Formats: sequence, C-alpha cells, structure tokens
Amino acid sequence: MANFDFGFSTTNNSILADDILEIKLNAPAEKIADLINILGGTVKIFQKIALREANIVELLERENLPGKIVFAISNYQKEKTDTFKLALSTKRSYPGSMRIVDGKDSGKLSSAQSFQYEMDRKNVEYGLFDTGIGKLIAVQNIALWSEKDYGKPRSDATSGMLPPKLARMMVNLAVSQVESRESGAPSEKRDTVPLHPTHHTPLLVVDPFCGSGNVLLEAISLGFGIIGSDISEKAVEDTKANIKWLISKFECQNPKQIPNQKFQISKQDATRFDFSKIKQDFVVVTEPYLGKPRKSKLRIEEEKEIREESVKLYADFLLNLKLTANSQKPKAVVIVFPLFELANGKQLSIWENCVDTLHKIGYTTDSQPLIYGRDYQVVKRQIVTLKLTAES
Repeated sequence: MANFDFGFSTTNNSILADDILEIKLNAPAEKIADLINILGGTVKIFQKIALREANIVELLERENLPGKIVFAISNYQKEKTDTFKLALSTKRSYPGSMRIVDGKDSGKLSSAQSFQYEMDRKNVEYGLFDTGIGKLIAVQNIALWSEKDYGKPRSDATSGMLPPKLARMMVNLAVSQVESRESGAPSEKRDTVPLHPTHHTPLLVVDPFCGSGNVLLEAISLGFGIIGSDISEKAVEDTKANIKWLISKFECQNPKQIPNQKFQISKQDATRFDFSKIKQDFVVVTEPYLGKPRKSKLRIEEEKEIREESVKLYADFLLNLKLTANSQKPKAVVIVFPLFELANGKQLSIWENCVDTLHKIGYTTDSQPLIYGRDYQVVKRQIVTLKLTAES
C-alpha cells in the first residue's frame, strides 16, 4: 500500500475473521483513522490498546474523559459475549458518569450506531477481539455515503447501479496495483484539484461505460483526473450533472481551477473508443452493462443468449483497448463481470466464459475474481483486475 505510506507489509497482518483484518502499521493513530475517508469498504477502524485480559474499567480511567460519556462494547471474538452485561458491570465500577449503548448487531454496535453516537470522537467504544482489546478510532460516514448514493441529481436504475462504496474500492484497487509495481518512484504533482489528495501516482481514471458516473465521482473525490464515456446520451448528461453536483457540494471550493481536459465526458461506443488519444498513463475502472435488472433467476432458455451477448461485449471492448491503446499507457484494468444465478441452482460466470479469450488477446491477472453481492441477489458481481501485456 505504497499510496498511503504506512509501511504496510503483507507479513504484518492477520485475518481474524472473514470481515476482520488486523494490520500492524507504523503511523500515528490520527493518520490511520483518516483511512476511513479514503477506503470504500472499511466500516470501522480500531486501535489495539491492551491484551484481552486487561481490566476495562482501568482502561477507561486512563482515558481521563471529562463529564458524562457514552460507552459501548462490541464483540468481534469467535466466542459469544454478553457485551451489554459486561458494559453494565463496567458502569458500576467506573467512577465517572456513563450512559450505556447496547449493540443491535449480534453483540456489537452497528456502524450506524457508532456514527450516530460519535463513538470514534466524543465517546468510547471498545472492541473485543481474539487478539486483544481495541478502541474505535474511525467509523464510516454513512451520511456521506447515503448522500452520494441517493442525493445526486441524476440516477438510472438500469445503467447506474454500481454502489459508490464499491466504485471507490475499485478505483483504489486499480491505483494500488500501479503503485505497488512502481513503489519507490518519486511523486509527481497532479494537475487536478483533489478533494482528498491521497495518492501519489499521476494517473487518469477512465470509465468507458460510465452510466451515471459513480466511478468517476469517486475518482474525482480521490484527486484523479477522469475520462468518461457511454453509448447513451442520457448517461453522458447524467454523469456531467452529477460531477457538477459533486464539485459544488463537497470540498472543492473553486471548480474553475479544474482543467476541462482532465474531465472529459463524451458519447462513445466503448468497443470503438480510440484509447490512443489518451497520452497520459491511465487505469480503466468500469462496469459494463450487466443486463436489465432481474428479480428471478436466469432460466435455462435464457442462458445461451445472455452468455453470447455478454461475452461478445467484453471481448470486443477489451480487444479494442488492446488494439488502440499505447501498450505502456493502460496500467491496470479493474472491471466488473456479471455472475448470474440460474434457476437450476448453478451459476453463469461471464468471466469464466471470457478468461481464455482474454488471455489470448494479451491480458493477464494475478488473482482470482472478488465476488460482490448479497445472498439474495440474482446478479452478483465478479471484480477482476487485469494487466495488458506489451506483447501478446
């Protein structure tokens, strides 16, 4: 993670559960807490402060907090713990004034509760982990993400459904791929106005299936210049309106400083887009059309047609990128492939149907697809990171 300069190493982390990662970082807590404003999928960040057997009352007394506090304990251990009972016991022994908040999410506070009660700033939430006790130092700003999801002026239920959090994760994933390969390279000053100036690499983020612009909005928020296009004129206008809204509503105080050429949005067919016109290093972050919204699983008689249409779209687009782009300019491709649930209980993975063709075209991937979706969703997402080789 060279983009954060935290000295992160793959040898300094432990996976405690499917949704819990423990990382040893050499950085001030304030800087680590600010990660919550950069990452998309991280819900909470705790700082380990003691071993599991430590006395919670003594830990609270060391905080030396003035006045009445709101206090909560969240359990992230494998072993079940009655956190409300433990918090009440703490309250009885704590010399100061305290209000207990009971977690609504299986013995732990939900992110909405932690955000509502400002547990990361004004109050105290301790997390019980198998490896120790942590203090909450950052929680996801659910109000901000909700505003980005539902507050923007333009949206389209058929073409702009990529969640902003996922769009943010995908941009970070693409850029981290580049920066991990180029770690140690000197930073260069970016010629755009960043809302969150975090990354070092001067890249453009390109989305050739921009829909209502969620990928591009998150790229702007991270300080990157963008190029977006879509075959739909409505999508292009929606994206332009949403970018204007983002810049006016959030932290950029002087939109006139942003060079127009770094925010190009146009009507284009992604399978015919001339990527050779992009003279700067760039990453492609995109979600092509996944098909119409579905409430029922794919029937057997629908499978062949959807497979053929989807495979053709992805192959045509990625072949066009290979043929038209300077092979040194596209540094990474992070792209969503649809994963359809079938009526017979199986799944249709468009990625699996494309992978051999894409390898022949000249793409490689270093990892397995990441699956994003809830159990009940008929169409899930497989997020794939590709690298275009110079020679194929």
